[in-house]
Amino acid sequence: GNDRKERWLHALALLPAAKQPPSALQQLPPDTTRNPYDAPPHGGPNGSGKNVNLYGRGEEFNHAGIRWEEPKAKKARMAGNVRTDPLRGDPDKTVFVRNLNFRADEGALAEFFAQCGELADLRLGRDNESGRSRGFCHVAYTTTEAAEKALELNETTFYGRDIVVHMAKTEEERNADRDKRRAEKWDRPAPPPPGGCWFCLSNEKDTHLVASIATESFVAMDKGGVVPDHCQVVPVEHVPSFAALSPSAADEIWKYLGAIRECFRAGGGGAPVPSDAATPLDVTKDGEQGAPRELVAFERHLALRSKGGNHMHVNCVPVPADRAKKAKKIFEQAAKRLGFEWEVIAPPESALDLQTAIAQHCGDGEYYAVHLPDGTVLLRKVGRGEPHWMSFGREVLGHLLGCPERTSWQNCMETEAVESTRANAFKASFEAFDIMQG
Repeated sequence: GNDRKERWLHALALLPAAKQPPSALQQLPPDTTRNPYDAPPHGGPNGSGKNVNLYGRGEEFNHAGIRWEEPKAKKARMAGNVRTDPLRGDPDKTVFVRNLNFRADEGALAEFFAQCGELADLRLGRDNESGRSRGFCHVAYTTTEAAEKALELNETTFYGRDIVVHMAKTEEERNADRDKRRAEKWDRPAPPPPGGCWFCLSNEKDTHLVASIATESFVAMDKGGVVPDHCQVVPVEHVPSFAALSPSAADEIWKYLGAIRECFRAGGGGAPVPSDAATPLDVTKDGEQGAPRELVAFERHLALRSKGGNHMHVNCVPVPADRAKKAKKIFEQAAKRLGFEWEVIAPPESALDLQTAIAQHCGDGEYYAVHLPDGTVLLRKVGRGEPHWMSFGREVLGHLLGCPERTSWQNCMETEAVESTRANAFKASFEAFDIMQG
């Protein structure tokens, strides 16, 4: 019978506090706020409104912050828990643990794995932005015997989950695995492009704007460009970003960017600008050499799932040399107004260098990249659900060039005859630099 009228909550599998170790009772989730019962009454113990006993002499206690916290402040506090220093210990004495409960913090993990031997270090994988656990960790031991004993914990239950424990891979092994995944990715057949994609040549939309075609990419004039010789470098395959391109396609686009840069520096382009031009829209007379200009390029990688997925393209805009010196400053000012900062990438030496930098800073996520005249790349990771200004690059360059009225491409539409003339002029000027002429 049940004379004592005891009840059990079987579904929750609760363990009575009397049977839990003291360490479990003292564990706190990483987002725990202050206990309101620890707060002093309003006015403080001495009538000053300050909590002298609990939080130090003269420190104000924020009663309003007991329950609520600004999301940005909480995000910053959580991100402060993320360690960026290298893991201490030898790789051959380190184990990798996955399938962790997200509530398990460093203290609980250290206590659990210390049963195998002395720890040299422990690193819980956390999200760089939110600071939340990603469900895996590395545990480094001081002895090989301890690491081997930790392997025996494989498939044991920890915080309600059967964890997976195996030896950690070396950096060389991780790089080899990454290269293998990349190779397998490129070997997969590409999905058919969406029928409405403007950038897919197979859809035969506005092909009169194409100025050059290579093996895996092409150059086309921008439809409604900021300036008449505003062009774009586009992969033939429907790929969402430069970071996702195959090595050969990325290298070809990289060469196109270099060729366009040299063309503009030589005073070429479809609409050369005279040295005494009042605005970047002034064009030289027929046959006259234009003034040197610099290339400012930008790529916007947003998912655009509702439109069948983004088709990667790099916008290439020529900027007069005197204005190009201000490009970095004006992009930094625009970022400051929108509340973000750029990651500044030193001039990459190759397409692979740029792809690697993007992967390090943005992973597989969305991003915005600006190529400055000196080769420096400004990179911004666009977080999930984070808004981004769709016409950001055009508007910034419109102000840099002194033609803000041309920041909307819809306001710059032209007839097909005018577009064809513009494309043919660029093609003739670019011919000497075209990568397909070598």
